[in-house]
Amino acid sequence: MPRIPSVDSLAASFVLALSLVACGTDASSDSTVASETGSVTSGDGSTTGSGTAASGSTGTTAEAPTTGSATTTADSSTTGGALSDTAASTSGPDPSTTTGEPASTGEASETGEEPPVDACADQDEPPPAVATPKAINDDPAFIQVYVNNIENLKIQGEQCPGDWTDLIAYMKSIEPSPDLFLVQQISDAAQLDTLVARMTDEMPGIFEGIIADADPWTQLSPCGKEKEKQTNAIIIRQGRFSTVGEKHVWQSWVNKDGECVRNHQARTRNVMIKLHDKIADKDITVASMHWATAQGDGPDPACAKANVLEVDQKLHKKGFGGDLVIFGGDFNEPDRKDNGDLRPWYAEANGDAGGALNYRDPIYRTCKTGGGLQACLDDNWTIGSERRIDMLFAQDGQGCRARSRRAHTITFNEAEAAAVDLTGDSDPNLNYSEHRGVRAEFYY
Repeated sequence: MPRIPSVDSLAASFVLALSLVACGTDASSDSTVASETGSVTSGDGSTTGSGTAASGSTGTTAEAPTTGSATTTADSSTTGGALSDTAASTSGPDPSTTTGEPASTGEASETGEEPPVDACADQDEPPPAVATPKAINDDPAFIQVYVNNIENLKIQGEQCPGDWTDLIAYMKSIEPSPDLFLVQQISDAAQLDTLVARMTDEMPGIFEGIIADADPWTQLSPCGKEKEKQTNAIIIRQGRFSTVGEKHVWQSWVNKDGECVRNHQARTRNVMIKLHDKIADKDITVASMHWATAQGDGPDPACAKANVLEVDQKLHKKGFGGDLVIFGGDFNEPDRKDNGDLRPWYAEANGDAGGALNYRDPIYRTCKTGGGLQACLDDNWTIGSERRIDMLFAQDGQGCRARSRRAHTITFNEAEAAAVDLTGDSDPNLNYSEHRGVRAEFYY
C-alpha cells in the first residue's frame, strides 16, 4: 500500500516551555562524547547477556534476565550523539518521505476500472474477540504494551524520592504480564539489569532489555547525582519475542534559536529494534523515545513535529517495519494547546484526528469513542496539570491505525493499592515516578 507523503512543514503551535524538574536540565556536564556512529557498540560491551532472546521460553524456567547488547546501527542522516549546537545539522527530517493514510477514495476511476481495495477499511472496527487474558499472553492476536518514564528508579531517601516498585506491583496485578515495556530515563545497563531482574522475579515471564547506551554521558540535574545519567530502553518478554538484526539509535531534535538541531543530551537518544513474535509468527518494530524540552520560540518550540516525522521514517526504514510498528515514550510536549486544539506534531501523528501519519493513540481512541473527549484526555494526564506528554502510538503493516483495546493510564493510587495488596505496606506519599505510565493491547 503506497504511503502518502506529509507535505506539512513545521506548522504554527502554541509556545510551551515544560520545566520538568524530575527530568533534568538541558545542560551536559561532559562535552567529550564520541559520535553516534562510533560510541554505542563499544559501550554495550559492558552489559550482560547476548541481546538474543531465548527460544521457546514460557516464563517457567530459571533463565537469568539479561540486558541485551545488540549491535547498533546509525542512520547516515543522523550525525553525532553529542553534537554541539553549532556542529549539529540545522535541517530537520525530509517530510517528503513520510507516510500517511491510504489514498483510495473508494470511487470508480474515469477509466471504468474498479477502485483499489482499501486495506484500511476496517481500521476503526473493534479488535477481534479474544479469550480472557491469562498470566502469560500466548494469544497470537495481540500484545500487551507498557510505557513509562521511570525517573531513574526513584527510591525513598533520595533528593527526589519515590518508590518505583509500586509500578511493578501494579504490573503484577494485571493480566497478562507485559510483552513489551518501553522505558525512558534509565540510568545505565546496571540499573536496567535491576529493573529486568525485578520484573522476572515478580511477574510471570522472563524479561530482557535492549538499551540505547550502556554507559551514557552525564548531565546536570536538579535531583543530583542519582539522575546525572539518563538513557532509554526496550524491555521484551523472551517467551514472546526474539530480536531481529541490530538495534538502531538516533538523537532527537531540539529547537535552538529557531532552528531544529540535534540535541546534545544522552537522555534524548532514542532506541529502536525489530522483533519476531514467536507466538504470532509476525515481525514488529518498536522504538522508545525521549524528546528534548522546549528551548525556543516560533511555531514548534520543541521541534516535536520534526521528531515525529523522523520516527515515522525510522520505523519504516530498510530492515525494520513489519506487521506492527509501535513507538512510545516521554515526548516532553503535550498533545494539546491550552485552548484544547491539537498541537501540530500530535495532529500529524494521530490518524483518529485526521493526521497524515495515521497512527493510533489508544488513549485518544478510547476517549473519542467514550464521549467527553477533552475531559477524558484531561483525566489521562501523565505529568500533572492535565498535561499528557507520555503516549503510545501504533500502526499495522499496511499503514493503517492499529486496533487496540484496554488502554489505560496507570494512576499513582492504583499502583499504591497494588503494592499494599502485594506487600501489606507502602508509603502513600511516594509515587512510582513523576510520570504516569500507560498500557494498551495492540492487535495484528
